[in-house]
Order: sequence, then C-alpha cells, then structure tokens
Amino acid sequence: MQLVRLAKATDLQDIYDLINSGAGPAPGMTTMPKTHDEIEERIDWSLKSIQKTNKTPNLDCYFFVLEEDQKVIGISAIYTSVSKKDKSIFFQRSNKRIFSQSLDFIKSIEILKLKTVNDPYTELGTLYLDSNYRGQGRGSLLSLARIKFMTLWPNRFDKKAVVEIRGKSNKDNISIFWDGFSKHFFDLEQFDTNQMSYIDNAFVAESIPDHPFVINTLKQSVKNVIGVPHDKSFPAMRMMEGQNFKANGLIDVLDGGPSLECKVKDLKIFKSNELYSVNPKKTIDSTNVALISNTKLENFIVTRSTFELANDSIFLPQSTFDLLNLKEGDKVALNV
Repeated sequence: MQLVRLAKATDLQDIYDLINSGAGPAPGMTTMPKTHDEIEERIDWSLKSIQKTNKTPNLDCYFFVLEEDQKVIGISAIYTSVSKKDKSIFFQRSNKRIFSQSLDFIKSIEILKLKTVNDPYTELGTLYLDSNYRGQGRGSLLSLARIKFMTLWPNRFDKKAVVEIRGKSNKDNISIFWDGFSKHFFDLEQFDTNQMSYIDNAFVAESIPDHPFVINTLKQSVKNVIGVPHDKSFPAMRMMEGQNFKANGLIDVLDGGPSLECKVKDLKIFKSNELYSVNPKKTIDSTNVALISNTKLENFIVTRSTFELANDSIFLPQSTFDLLNLKEGDKVALNV
C-alpha cells in the first residue's frame, strides 16, 4: 500500500538516493535539498517544528515522504511564515494605462514588474516523485497529504497558502523564461539555480532593476511562457485548482512559472474533512475509496482506502487499520 508520513532521521539515505538517482528533480527546484547535510537539516527542521510547544506558524517546515512497500518513492514539504524573515520577490504581470493629452490617446500595455510580498504565507513545495512510480494516484496522495495535515492542525499555518508551479522548459530541460530573459540580470559565473536552497530569493531585488518591463518588447518565445506551467506540471496545477487555488498574477522570477494561492480555510479538503471513531473489519462491503489519515501529530500517516460508515463510526480494512497505527476507538479524518 501507499502511505505518506512525516520524514524521520532514518530516512536520510533513502531520500538522498531518491533525489540523486535516475533523472532526479527538475533543474531550478530551489527548495529541494540536494546534499546529505541539506537533507539532514531539513529532517531536523521538520522534527523540531513538530515538537515545538508554540502552536503558531513561525518559520517552520514539515517534511513528508511517500512510501510504497516500505520504499521511499517521493517527498514533499510545507513551509510556514514565508516572507516573514526574508521577503519574497516575484514578477507581477499587470496592465499599465498610459495616455497623452497632446496626442489625444489612451493605451493599455502589459508589463512585468518586481513585486515584494511582505505578508507571511504558507508554501507547499519540494514535491518530487520518482519517475518510475508516476501514476495510480501516487502524485496526488503525496501532494494532498500536505493539505490534510494542515486541515488537522490549522493553527500551525498561516491564513494563506501558496504553491508555485514550475515554468515551461525547452527540449533540453532549460527554463525558456530564464534562458531568454532572467539570466541576463545575473553573473552566471557565480550564479547557479541548481545550487540554490530553501526559500530565500531576496537576492533578486539586488540584481533586477525595479522598473516595469514592457512585455511586448520581449522575445516571442519569452512572451509565450509567462505564467505558463511546464508540460509535466499541468496535472499538479489542475489538482491545486481543484482544491480552490487560483492564480494570483505573480510569476517566478527565474522560470516564469505561475503562483497560485488560496485561504487555508477555503481549501476543498479543509472544508470536507470529517472525523470518525474507527474500528477494523475483516470484510468491507463497499467500493468507496477516501483519503484517510490518523490524527496523531508526530506519527501522522495518510493513505487511500475503502471504508464503511455507520453513524459516527467508520470501519476500515484490517490492513489499513494497521497501516495507520490505530487502535479501536481512535479518531480518523476522512475526505471522500
């Protein structure tokens, strides 16, 4: 069976092997840990966030693994209070109205301009699934498990959630937006997007002029990909839109990918979450399948399973009951 749980210290080597084997994550995934030290730091950060006594968001990380048959095949994460310490910088796409009294005309032009986000938000990031395991709902389980976690402990997260979608790349897997526009602002001998880590792009404001760039003056290839997701990221974007995320007009400065946002309380899983007392049952006389998790913070586990409902109780197959580390009468959270 497939399950998503919080990462443990003993997962370090498995996560390293996952990230560094085969094709690996896409270039430019700036929140992806890449070395043993970075992975160890990320796991430690997550464990400290879980164990903290203050339940409010404060530069926390919650790091998850997707496991199938006891093999780690994917990772994802949640980061809180983004922009609280280091401001987040995006490009904002908007219309600028210009007019001339002497020539008697009014015109609207599309522009890109740096946008500094000051209000803290929670970001869903670091999503990576082994390419050999794509399909059969694994990617959606890995992604939606984060929202499930936020739903159970909402006080730990900011009121607004954001997800950044990877921008479109060429046949050589190089960002078209980066190659045709953004890279010209940086010293490429000292700057490597693949070596960047964590969520801090404040360096952007030091490198890119704070004035509007007229979109019509850019290369056609660049214009075509502003705010357009990578072909392989379309399913992830559609899934987030299904959770009520919407584009906010901001795009990533490096790869031009779209930014989506939603109030946490408006997320579909948040609104549909139901708690039930649980018991195991040898035979489940139903084909209904739901996203089901336990309600244990430090030992959080979520999976998909068949189930039966009876009043305020839920019956699960013994295998699911054991997988979620439950005992009779425990609470589980269900999303159909």
